[in-house]
Amino acid sequence: MARMQTMRWFGVLSLGVLGLGAESAAGQDAPQDLARQIAPDTYVDPAARTLFEAAQRNWRSVDESIVRYTALIQQRIAAALRTPLKDRILYRNETAVRAFWDRDYDAVVQVLGTHSEYPGRSIAVREGDLDFLADLSFDDPFEPGGDRLIFSLDTGDDDESAFEQSDGVDFWVVHPLAIGSDSVYRFESGDTLSLSLPDGRRLQTVQLDILPREADIHRISGSLWIEPESGALVRAVYRLSRQFDAMRDVAELQEEEERGSFRFVPGLFNPWTFDLTMVAVEYSLWNLEVWLPRSMRIEGEIAAGILKMPVSMDIAYRMESVTTQSDLAQEETAEQAGLVERHFETRAEAMDFIAQLLSERDGVEYEPLSRSEEFASNREQLMIAPQERSLVDTSPYLPPPIWEEAAGFPSDDQLEEYVNTLAALPAPTIQGVPWTATWGWDRPDLLRYNRVEGPAIGGRYERNLGGPYTLDASGFFGFVDLMPKGRLDFQRSTVRRQLTLGGYNELQATDPRGRYLGFGNSVYAFLFGRDDGEYYRASGVDLTWGPPLSARESFEFRAYAERQWDAPVESSFALFHALDGSWTFRPNVIADEVDEVGAELRLSPWWGGEASRTQFGLDLYGQVASWRVTGGGTERTGTNYARASATLRVAIPLVPRRWRLGVEAALGTTFGDGTPQRQWFLGGANTLRGYPAGSARGSSFTRARLNLARTFDDIGSVSVFGDAGWAGDRGDFDDGNVLYGVGVGGSVLDGLLRFDLSHGLTGPQKQFRIDLYADALL
Repeated sequence: MARMQTMRWFGVLSLGVLGLGAESAAGQDAPQDLARQIAPDTYVDPAARTLFEAAQRNWRSVDESIVRYTALIQQRIAAALRTPLKDRILYRNETAVRAFWDRDYDAVVQVLGTHSEYPGRSIAVREGDLDFLADLSFDDPFEPGGDRLIFSLDTGDDDESAFEQSDGVDFWVVHPLAIGSDSVYRFESGDTLSLSLPDGRRLQTVQLDILPREADIHRISGSLWIEPESGALVRAVYRLSRQFDAMRDVAELQEEEERGSFRFVPGLFNPWTFDLTMVAVEYSLWNLEVWLPRSMRIEGEIAAGILKMPVSMDIAYRMESVTTQSDLAQEETAEQAGLVERHFETRAEAMDFIAQLLSERDGVEYEPLSRSEEFASNREQLMIAPQERSLVDTSPYLPPPIWEEAAGFPSDDQLEEYVNTLAALPAPTIQGVPWTATWGWDRPDLLRYNRVEGPAIGGRYERNLGGPYTLDASGFFGFVDLMPKGRLDFQRSTVRRQLTLGGYNELQATDPRGRYLGFGNSVYAFLFGRDDGEYYRASGVDLTWGPPLSARESFEFRAYAERQWDAPVESSFALFHALDGSWTFRPNVIADEVDEVGAELRLSPWWGGEASRTQFGLDLYGQVASWRVTGGGTERTGTNYARASATLRVAIPLVPRRWRLGVEAALGTTFGDGTPQRQWFLGGANTLRGYPAGSARGSSFTRARLNLARTFDDIGSVSVFGDAGWAGDRGDFDDGNVLYGVGVGGSVLDGLLRFDLSHGLTGPQKQFRIDLYADALL
């Protein structure tokens, strides 16, 4: 019985290697007769059938043409925590090994180097608690008889059952070349790729698109490039056809949820998802005879609510020697070659001899690792490593970090080509019309508190309309202002972009990037009566263009037409002021009632993610609009205006490395007459520490802040800082009116969470402030 393999991904894409296991499992009830009828619509064109059958024959055959090989293998991994300001690198690893693979014996792996950086590692190194080899993320070398679609990284056992799901496996993917895969995939031929060979010949490969019949976590969507004559895989680019949702797709978790086991998990950390956004493998032709691995790229994202962790990995092979079956006939015997043949009584004796040879060649003392050592106990291959373990941390064989281009790894142009390949594929349909409905505590953005609405609770309904289209309806009700708000969005999401057409009647903040309607500001408003937002009401329609959901929010374009009007302060309750009958919230901006049509563009590039290296970011904003005042149903006046602002942020490591300098500078202005709700506002942790929100406002502004931080083992830092800012009419600028504030603060994980004590130095609204907030520069 022929096999049908699957690839198990979930739980393996982490800070280590993405191990793509292959087992026979399609998870469906289907006949196992190999002679069964192929679905008539499986092949979109005749060429697709020819390509598929050739590739399937090649996949099912066991490649015994490769007898042995030696390869330099380099691998690099990075995992970051994604926030609106920047991606913070939480883990990175670079590894280099030399693999001696032989089809008749266990592979021998020479550890050349491995280097990792993550919070707390330097403490372990300093205290001598770290075995440098514990950072080695490499698993197994390429197995010529394994599955080439996943670089032979499979760990599952072969199984002859065509449609039998493996026991205990929650996440598996139907292999597109398996017998019976026509029931879940369709195939279409595509472009031809020509390769120039050293002898002047040209080799053609043809693209075969894998089109899942429906979007499902057990199916991939992508393209294979097949050499038509041999059926050999030359390139593959694919992704999961649907995002994995743990609560939706794991039966055991569904049962736990129904029993209420997760009722105390805040909506802030739901849902739990995993999306494999890209796998790309490349092969090269060795000596015009056999296809051997060249490079592999994997990208994905793990998320728990607002916590999103993009993970990426590169693997590069540089073949140093290859012996094929045809070479054996021409190979000289040891006696003919003048070599001395040695025999060993034990494997340990042989490994000692190999370590000695490597030591003499490389000038580094090597030793075999005993299977009794914790690091090597669970590995099938035999390991040889430097006797002085710390040498692996600074090895010249180590590749640069994954965000730097390097020979042997996919270039930026190649990565762009991979993305274009995935973007060109049609979006698969989703069975039925899946929908989700959440409210209140279920999500972090459905509960809020502010001085306009008081406590407000929201609900959200999401419905997939098939392919890349979704319908999203959300609403809020404030228990103080007693005004319902709502938004209806029609969205198209692809690999490259996200387009949203929406209609809304909402409470809006004058600075959407300030997250004043979010969780943090709501807590401050409810507990301490500190609401830093300025609000107005808006009703209208808009069209938004932005990056895909899996990417950082590096740009956004929005065109809109809306009516705006005032949002007076309605609430007067804060927990710490509950016994003060005279206390009230600070007043809100008095917004003009206008009809406004306009467009706005924001660009937010960021370079660098490691706290130990220089980081640099820009935030460029521009807006053009036309408005007219409408009061009592009659038009009174109107005008056009434009606004622009620029923010520069730089974080620089100083000598010694444990000191860092953070600089932030921003300016903005309005051309023409804008409404009060389109002013620039300064004050609060985001713009001017030591002053309450709205302390300075006007048609123009400028501000700057300076932080000097002492870091502690990449875990946290303490700092001193100074802020300065001014806002008003451009012609009224006077350096005597600039507001200054100073303070001390501390943060964890490169500003992920920051605590500041600040005090204003000038102006009537200067005050002592305590701020706890997220996503700071340092």
